[in-house]
Amino acid sequence: MKSLYQLRYLRPDNLYPLYYLTNKVVNKLLSLPSDIACGFNSNDWFEQLILLPRYQNMLRQHKDHLPRIDDNEQNIVDQLEQNGVCITSLDALLIPDSHKLLEAAQPITNELAQQSRSPSHLGKHTLMANADQLLAHPEIIRWGLSERLLKIVECYLGLPVGYGALSFYYSVADGRDAGPRIWHRDKEDWKMVKVAVYLNDVDEFGGPFQCVKSDINKFLIETLPQYKGLTNSELEQLLKTNNPDEYLTSCVGKTGTVIFTDTSKYYHRGKPPSKSDRSAVFFHYFSYRPKNPFYCDRSPLSSNQIVEFDKQLPIHLQGYLTWREQCPGLGRYIPKNQMKVDNW
Repeated sequence: MKSLYQLRYLRPDNLYPLYYLTNKVVNKLLSLPSDIACGFNSNDWFEQLILLPRYQNMLRQHKDHLPRIDDNEQNIVDQLEQNGVCITSLDALLIPDSHKLLEAAQPITNELAQQSRSPSHLGKHTLMANADQLLAHPEIIRWGLSERLLKIVECYLGLPVGYGALSFYYSVADGRDAGPRIWHRDKEDWKMVKVAVYLNDVDEFGGPFQCVKSDINKFLIETLPQYKGLTNSELEQLLKTNNPDEYLTSCVGKTGTVIFTDTSKYYHRGKPPSKSDRSAVFFHYFSYRPKNPFYCDRSPLSSNQIVEFDKQLPIHLQGYLTWREQCPGLGRYIPKNQMKVDNW
């Protein structure tokens, strides 16, 4: 009898819906250890008596070791603190070789666009680049290790950075609320940063990233249990019965628009695109000792591929990708959560 891990990769194209359902069930079973651990970490008494004091102590210890940043970088940190989101651009960031990021991403966008029209992928609302596609264009992963990005993220987190690599999304313009298009908050850490780069022009009908505004988000967090807050349908109803502009920030922009956001503290989503497809890459960052490390391994790269990629980096950049090797206690050994974007 085949193991759960072997069953995950049975995928005859003419039985793709059956494969998808089987894969989802198997991944849910494989994710039970991490789901149980997350539930334990979210228990009020354990969080307040053990996890929060430990986190606050780490912040105090690292406060005097934060990197120096310039005024433009500090402005991004301040906007993250005040609003949970900061919209800028590749041109404004002045990160070396950013043009290589856009050039390398284009063939992947083209491949995903073509796949979205193939019979085996019809009905998918979101396609994601796989490990082979990303490793064929390593400059995309390396861009996420730009020293300017790492400094900004560290100053916002207040702790050394763990780099969870990236997710490369191609969102089909079908208007459906599903997967990353539903309102949610991420569970990886107390604070985290995602840096999104638009790979095509995105208007209100093209699937912009959306984030609930700070004052409304604060009310939701303070009045509802952590991670047990409003469901997507409840938040949707709230927005439909009021003026959405008063409740959320909708991040429209041209190709090369860059969005910094804290997806752990703020309700967010990718608005369902309705008139044009959207291609974007999201770089993931959290502290080197995240609250729920088993939720942080979202990269399509395997553990071995991450280790090999890390070895090829300059010495001063090694370790950001392999942050989990530094995790203490059980957090290092609990298998990563296997649930992926629900793209059907």
